[in-house]
Parts: sequence; structure tokens; C-alpha cells
Amino acid sequence: MTEHLPVSARALRRVPLVGRREELRLLAGHVTGARARDGQGGAVLLTGEPGIGKTRLLDRLAGTCPEHRVVGIAGVRSEAQLGFTALHRLLRPFLGGLDTLPPPQREALRAAFGLAPGAADRYLAGLAALTLLTGAASVRPLLALVDDVQWLDPESADVLAFVGRCLHGDAVALVLAGRDDHDAPGPFDGIPVLSLTGLPPADARDLLAANSAGRLDPAVADRIAAETGGNPLALLRLTRTLTAEQLSGTAPLPAALPVPGPLRAHLLRRFRALPAETRTLLLVMAAAAPQESAERWRAAGYLGIPAHAADAAMSAGILTREHATGFRHPVARSAVYWGAEAADRRLVHAALAAVTDPVRAPDRRAWHRAEATVGPDAEVAGELEAAARHARAGAGPAAQAAFLFRAAELSPTERVPRFLAAARAHLVLGNPASAQAALDRAETELSPGDALLRARVRQTRTRVDLYFARLTGLPARLLDAARSVAESDAPLARRLLIEGLAAAVVGHGGTDTTTPYEFAAAVLASPALRPTATAPADLLLRGLAARLHDDYPSAVPLLRRALQAFGNAEFGSEPSGTDTFGSTESESKESGSEPSGTDTFGSTESGNAESGSEPSGTGAFGSKEFGSLPSGIRAFGSTESGGEAFGCEEEPGGDGVPLAVLALFAAEDVWDDVGGRAACTRLTGHGRDTGALGALQTALMVQALWDVRAGRFGAARAGFEEAAELAAAMDLPPHGPAQQIELLAWSGREAETRAAAAEITQVWVKQHGNDDFGDRARSCLAVLETSLGRHPQALACAREAMEKDRPGTGTRVLHEVVEAGVRVGDHRAAKQALARLEERAAVSGTPWARGLLARCRALMADDDHAEAYYAESVELLDRTGIVTEAARSRLLFGEWLRRRRRRGLARDHLRTAHRMFAGMGAVAFAERARAELAATGEQAPTGTAQADRALTPREREVARLAAGGVMNADIAVRLFISVSTVEYHLSKVFRKLGITSRRQLTSALDAEARLP
Repeated sequence: MTEHLPVSARALRRVPLVGRREELRLLAGHVTGARARDGQGGAVLLTGEPGIGKTRLLDRLAGTCPEHRVVGIAGVRSEAQLGFTALHRLLRPFLGGLDTLPPPQREALRAAFGLAPGAADRYLAGLAALTLLTGAASVRPLLALVDDVQWLDPESADVLAFVGRCLHGDAVALVLAGRDDHDAPGPFDGIPVLSLTGLPPADARDLLAANSAGRLDPAVADRIAAETGGNPLALLRLTRTLTAEQLSGTAPLPAALPVPGPLRAHLLRRFRALPAETRTLLLVMAAAAPQESAERWRAAGYLGIPAHAADAAMSAGILTREHATGFRHPVARSAVYWGAEAADRRLVHAALAAVTDPVRAPDRRAWHRAEATVGPDAEVAGELEAAARHARAGAGPAAQAAFLFRAAELSPTERVPRFLAAARAHLVLGNPASAQAALDRAETELSPGDALLRARVRQTRTRVDLYFARLTGLPARLLDAARSVAESDAPLARRLLIEGLAAAVVGHGGTDTTTPYEFAAAVLASPALRPTATAPADLLLRGLAARLHDDYPSAVPLLRRALQAFGNAEFGSEPSGTDTFGSTESESKESGSEPSGTDTFGSTESGNAESGSEPSGTGAFGSKEFGSLPSGIRAFGSTESGGEAFGCEEEPGGDGVPLAVLALFAAEDVWDDVGGRAACTRLTGHGRDTGALGALQTALMVQALWDVRAGRFGAARAGFEEAAELAAAMDLPPHGPAQQIELLAWSGREAETRAAAAEITQVWVKQHGNDDFGDRARSCLAVLETSLGRHPQALACAREAMEKDRPGTGTRVLHEVVEAGVRVGDHRAAKQALARLEERAAVSGTPWARGLLARCRALMADDDHAEAYYAESVELLDRTGIVTEAARSRLLFGEWLRRRRRRGLARDHLRTAHRMFAGMGAVAFAERARAELAATGEQAPTGTAQADRALTPREREVARLAAGGVMNADIAVRLFISVSTVEYHLSKVFRKLGITSRRQLTSALDAEARLP
């Protein structure tokens, strides 16, 4: 039992130990040598820089030695001048044996502890301590832990060093721990040393991942691990200091990472003890990017610093002797940079700017000039803007945003467009909080008469509100903004209209006084509308407006064409003559928009060096290691982006309204599962390619809904999980079970479905005004109630959604009303729903629509006609991807046949329905089919078979990449997941495919693809 643990508080103590397997093995071997009576004890000194994990190792060691009696202390800096105080704390448990010591030792120890007059003899006090410790170890092996030996009082340090050197054949293990200083020889010379270095890269990444609240980008983890040298305390502090966006890779890291206080103070003491010219040289090296090796020496010469100034830094252990421009400890770079005065930092940045080639490295030169500038400077701001355009084609949106934001700060004019561009790019990257901060800066600069810029700011502010589901008042604000620019900027007006229409549809009943029907009328009357446009978003705008204002038949052709256009849209080329947001150059110049960018440092902390925060935009030097996105993520607005491919001059699923949601509304409304699925697949793929994480996570949820309807519940769960991971990485509100209510309902998980519906009503409808989500919840409850045979409740839920008749849900619940109405005898409701279904299915004409119509006609038909309708329904729905409804038609057909005592044919349909429901995991419907099958005299297995034995889409994608030789870290980057998640999926792939090696993946995947 540990009687005294090190008293100093450590952040690492609350964190599970990661790595250190070899160090623990060596320490355990040392401790196990201490055995009672025949012990082979001794001492060992752990050394390492602050935060390296010495204390954590001592704690782990104490917890893994149950056969030992464990005591421990830690040096306390405030007690360092009080002789023998540390020794007294260590020996206090053993002072009961003081009187058994030989008199000279007893008196020396009593004097040392102030229990007797006279001066203490350190030699005799050391012998007394040795006697007490070895005496205690004769009863039970003893482990003594002494942490922070650098803060021990000199007397205690001398005694403990003496004890350590005298332990040989005793059952005592003494483990000391202290900092690795380049000082004069200390009292512990001669004691074996175990020097702790930083965690290896893999362990450092694991520690970061275990302590990051959201998603951790592998490239970000690698850079943090490299620049901290694997120092655990530095790693942990950075998980708390850096934003979720920076950790997930959607916002750039600063060039100089912040350093934990103890480690920073430790390094700064060495730095400040150096000669002035050496300190300046170190600051030049810290301010320069790693690729600026030549510029470092040129800048030093520019400042008149001789090369031999590096000698003192190498002697102090700050620079490596092998490479005079390399810091011995990666964190030292940050400590040197932030430990310098602001004026000194500006001085070295000016020198670096002066020696940097403006042709070969314009971005780095511009950044150094900016960091050397105080106050507005139009020339420097212009140079930064040019660097942003250069970064757009190279380093990516993170660097681009940093340049733009800093340019805005230094600009005497044109500040609003640059702040606005940064805000937009934040939304593309799924960073609404930072976008909001950048918008705040933009709004403070707006002039009263600037209608175009005000409309753009309002539009972007609306997008932030949409991210956070703040719908109240949005349609009215967007409609006003669209009207104000309809003549001067038609593309902007159309974007405002489609976002406003979506907000009106989603929030009708809880948003504002502008109803969806009024908004639709305003859309159709707007001079900005393009009646002949064929781009997907334009077609959606016209189709949804026609659906609300005119009638269903006039809307269907537009919505079907929109879905087809989404599915066929080509990505990868931006039309010439378009600006970042897809509008024509003339329109862009009119409105004053700038190239989009991202802004890590767009908050009020940017540039606040005195308070210890990072410099605004630090590190946007055009290199990946300074904060650009991982490979595979392209910049919003780069030449690879889709430009006008989606219409409304907007990126596909970019920073605007989630087009995947509007495509879902359209597909449900016209029963087009093929077009809806294709559109969602393309939008999801483009979200991955462009790094538009916000739109991607929405598209993933929509894709999961299509998977539910296809009976692929495992794939749906994987999609929802990935969407939730992205939402967490973007610091968005957690999804919770509410987002999965359709999956829960079809799975027959009654309690969870009802809880999700209650959450939707309380949070999404009442608090956020998302009434469409309420209708979707009611339609899902109707499915659940029907599966449980509770038809009155099913009718109540479905009827309310039908009466509101929103695009999507209003059409999707018609067959639920018919079935429930027939079951409870409410023929009026059933006939009303059937009439609407007949009208719309005739216009839609898809197998999905016709199959549901045939089923509903069968439910209401007499026996002479019902069988043909049921057979037609089964045949049509089998041709769709809506497997859930195909199984329901078989179930209803089988039930109808059984009631007419046609058991043989009934068994065929019921057996198939049970197999389909059980295979997908629809528990309640499977039980209904099983009970009906039992009534025919055939027994089906109870429960459901294990669903989704085959690979899920995520598992298959991970396996495909791994089979192609892609390493786990790169797979994680491509799929926006962590390395540990890749490993988890691969372990499941290996188990499902029955393989043990990556070399077997290709053949196993080929075989799996041939399975039925």
C-alpha cells in the first residue's frame, strides 16, 4: 500500500499512461530485484525535461508493485532552503524505529529533524536513513519514490544520494526522478540513469487521440508529435489549447505551437542566459519556416550576427551540434519565439522579409512583412492578397484564409470582403463558430449604404444560423436580402432565395410570419429567377417553389430533372470567368467579394502575443506542415472545385444550404429513389473531395436514410456514426438518437424511437423551430406503430404529417394513412389519402410510387381485385431500392392470403417477408411475419438473423484502400476518421473475411463481391 505518494499535482496523473513499455520493463526489472531477505535492491535516476512523464511513470510503478511497501515524496521548491525537510517527509512512516538505531545515527537524525540540539552529520544521517529503510524492508520489500529531485533541499539530496549508492544486497528499490539540466555535476552522480525522451510518434498520436474531444486529423497529430518532441504534457496541453477545428485539420495550426508553462519556463531560463547575439539568432531560426534554411543565415547576416553565435546555443543544449539550425527540442522553437519581446519578433520578421525572394517565395515574404507591420498598410495588405491567390492553387484554404484575414486587418479599405471570404471558407470546412467570429469583424466595418455587401454578410450569417438550427426569422431576412440585390446581383439573389425557401419549408409553423407558400410566390415573381436554367440548384429552386405555390404536376418534371442533373453533374472543372463562389467576374467585382479562404485566427485573440496566444495566421507559408488541409481535401473555390456545375453559382453542397437535404425532399416527393440515391452519392463524394465537411456530414445522414430504406441497417448505422464524428469535429451540437429515428423505428426499438421523438419535439421543434423534423418524427412513429399493430396511433401520427403536406414527408406518409385508416375503419381518411396518392403516383410514374399505389388499392379493394393489386405491388417494389416497402407488401399479401385460407401461397410470401425483415434487422415486422407464418402451420425461427454479415460500405472502403497499399494514416485522412477507427474497421474486415494479412485482402474482396 502506498503510504506517501508524490505530493505535486500533475495533469498527467489523470490521464491513462500511453506507451513507455520499455521504460516500465526496465523499472520493473529494477524493482523486482528488491526481494525480502535476499534482495538485490539499488537506486535508479529517471531524468527528462518537464512534462516528459517522469511522475506518471512513478505512479504507474507504485500501482504495479503489490508485493512492495511503497512510500514516496516529491521535492517542493518552496522548501528547498529548509535542510532535511524532504528526508523527514520520506522517513516519517519509519520514525517509530528511531530509538532502535545505533546512538550516533539516532542522534544525527534527531538533530537533522530538529528533535535534538546540535549540528547534524550528513554521513551519520545517511547511515541512519539507510538503516531505517533496510530495516523496514526486512519485513516486506520496499519501494521508495522521490520525484522532482531538483527541488530537494541540498541536505536531503546528499543523504538520498548516499543511500542510493549504498543499496546493493537489500530489499529496497529507490527510484529518483528529476529534470535533465545541463548544469554542473549534482549529488546523484554515480547512480544509474534512465533518461526519458519523448513518446514515439505512434504513442504520441494515441495520447492525442485519447484526449481529444472530437476528431483528430492524422497529419495534425503527426505535426504536433514532431514539434513537441513527443512530450506528453505538451501534447495534453495542446489538446486543450488548440481548437477542435485545428485538431481535426479543418483549420490551420499556428507556426509556433504554444508551450506548457513549466516546460516553457525551463527552456526560457536557458534562452535568456545566452548572449544577446545568440538570442537574436535563435529568434531568427524560430521565426523562419523549416524550409527557409538559407534565409535564416541570410537574415542573420542582414542583422549583423556572426555564424559563431550559434556555438553558445549548442553548448546550452538548445541547438543540436549536428545541425546548427536545428533545435534540440522541438518545443524550444515555440519557447524562443514567444519568449521574445514583440519588437524583437518584428525585427527578425523584417529581416527575413528583406532576404526572401519575392518571385520564388512570395507568400512567405508577404507573411514576414505582415508580421513586421504594425497598423494599416495598403502595400502589405495587397501583397498578402496576392499571396492568398497563390495559396488558393497550392497550400489550400487554411493558408489562404490566414493571408486574407491578416490582409483585412492591415487594410485601410476593402476589409469587409476579406473577412467575409474567411467566414465563408470556415463554413465550407465545417467551422461555423469561427465563421461567426469573422462575420462579427466584417459587420463592424460595413457602411450603411453598401447593400450588396450587407446582403452577402446576411447570407453568410444565415448559413451560420442554419448550422446551429437557428431558424426563427430566417425566411423573412433572406427574402428581404434577395429583393435588395435581385437587379444588381442575380446570382446572389438566387442563392438567398433557395436558402430562404429551404428554411421556410423546414421551419414552417415555428419560424416567422413568412409562410412557405408566400415565399414560393416571391421566388416565382423574382426577376433573379432563370426560367430556362438547367443547373440542379436552379431546377430545385423552381421545382420546390412550384410545388408549394402552383400544384404537384407542375413541380414533378422540374424536381425529376433536378435529381437527374445532380446525379450527372461533373466535378473537377471550374468554368472560366467565374469567381470563387461561381458568379461571373463582373458580378463578383460589383459585389466586392474576395477569394474564399479559411481563418484560424479570426477571433479577437489573433495577434495578442503579449497574452500568450498565437499570432494571427501564423504559419501560412504555403507548406503542409504549417496548417494546410490533409492530402485529398481540396480548397473551396480552387480550380478543382465544381464551380457552376450545381447552379446558383454555388459550390455543390458547399457552404450554403445543404443541397443533399433539398435533393432528399425532391426525391421523396416524386418517389424517385434512383435519382435521390444518385444525387446523394455524388454530393457525398464531392464533399469528401473538396473537404466541405459541413455539407458532407449532412449528405452522410441523407445517405444513411437511403440505406435504411434499402434494408441495409448496418450501413446506415455506419453512416450516422461517421456523420456524428464529423459534427463533433466541427464542434456542432451532438446528433443523439433523434437523427436516427427512422432507423430506430424500422428496427423496432420502441423505447428508443419514442425517446427520439420526444427529443425532436422538445429540442428541434420547440427550441429550434424545425417543424419539418417534427413531421418526419411523426412519420417514423407511424411506421413503428404499424409494425406493432397499433393502427389508431399510426393513423394519428401519419394524418398530421399528411395534412401539412410538406414536400417530402407530405407525400411519403400517404400510404401509411391508407393502411392505418383501413385497419381502424376510418375510410374517410383512407380515401382522402388514396385520392392524393393516385393523383401523384400517376404524375410520378416511378415503380416506387406505382408499387405503393397498387398496395393501397389492394387494401381498399374487394377480394376480386385485391390479389392482382398485391401481386402488382410486389412486382413493382421489387424493382426499386426500397427493400423495406417491398417486404411490407409481401407481408400484407401473405396476411391477406392466409385470411382467405390459401396457406400454401401465403407461406411463400410470409416466408420471404420474414427472411427480408429478419435479415435487415426489422425486429417488429419480422415478428409479425413470424406470427402469421406460424398461423399457416409453419414455424419460423424466433428473433432475427444477424444482419449485415457482409462488409458495410465503410468497412469495404477501408479494405479497398488497404488492399491498394494505402497506409492506415493515409486512409484516415481520406475518410476523415482516426487511425484507431481505421484499425477497428480492418480488424472487423479480417474477421468477416476470415483472413489474417493485408496480402489476402484483394482476393478476399473479390470473393466477397461475388456473394449473393
